[in-house]
Amino acid sequence: MKKIIIITLVFMGLGHAAKYQITNVKKGGTLNVRDTPFTSVSKVIGRLGANTTGIDIKECAELPDKSEWCYINLPRGGSHIEGWVNSYYLKEMTQKMQGSKAHIQNFLSNFYMADEENYMDKLQSFYAFPMQKYLWSQNVALRDLRIIKVNEYKKWPKRDYRLTYMKILKRKSNYIDVQTTVRWHVQGDDDYEKGKDIQKLRLVQSGNTFKVSALKKLKHIVFPKPEVVDTNLTLSQVDELNSTNAEPLVATSPMPNKFYIKSGSFFSAIAPKYLESITDNGFSYSIQKVQLDNKLIRRVFIGPFNSVDEAKQALVTVRAKINELAYIQTNIK
Repeated sequence: MKKIIIITLVFMGLGHAAKYQITNVKKGGTLNVRDTPFTSVSKVIGRLGANTTGIDIKECAELPDKSEWCYINLPRGGSHIEGWVNSYYLKEMTQKMQGSKAHIQNFLSNFYMADEENYMDKLQSFYAFPMQKYLWSQNVALRDLRIIKVNEYKKWPKRDYRLTYMKILKRKSNYIDVQTTVRWHVQGDDDYEKGKDIQKLRLVQSGNTFKVSALKKLKHIVFPKPEVVDTNLTLSQVDELNSTNAEPLVATSPMPNKFYIKSGSFFSAIAPKYLESITDNGFSYSIQKVQLDNKLIRRVFIGPFNSVDEAKQALVTVRAKINELAYIQTNIK
């Protein structure tokens, strides 16, 4: 029987509460977070994008092979992700980085994700009270926001929000104005809605992170609901729905000056679960049918997006949750 070798980890105390960011990971890639600092026997418990910032290091350990691993903590909405990563992929954030677009984007992603949970106590930590403005109201106190949110939670107990685009509008010494595009999907007991919001937010610095002091909706779009399809269809019936003799599942006429993410090509019926994985992550899609010799190819495109930057931001989520080989394409030809 093989002997089990127990390796003692030497933990090093950290003398300050610095924040860290991901480094040495290619753009669009992800870093695995593991349950133990041993690659060969550990389990992956999470993944961090290459632009992740605001990471806390709890402790670090040097292994016999001289590699150093650190136990990290990172906000994920109203919760946290914790685990081990190799210190080669971490570097301390500079003062300049704490005001960077990537750091603002990470804060806003967590801000919207926190709204998915039914815990106002967690959500309130993202706001600066009294808020200058919240939607149509001014000088909003915590009590006012709590009433608004409780009504939302009752109507839509299940919610999903995904930040798909963000740009900085204005920087001042005491605040930063940003514009965001958020894809959302809310669901109640017998109804649901999907759509996107374009919002303007004012952020104020709070330590090495931010708080929202004002929020205004610039545009609120509700997507039309598709026709109800029998979920008990056989594979051949689904294929018939996708055949050249049937109407396309989604209109696919090319849109000029738009960007798409190509997420897959299929030579047979597209599994409904695959398409659900796209909408569940807050994206819309188009299906293009192309006849090649005697084969019908179905190509799935996510989008459209208004700019290459918007598409790049969405590509991180698409590769992590839908298809790691997805790529950006201009128009659908």
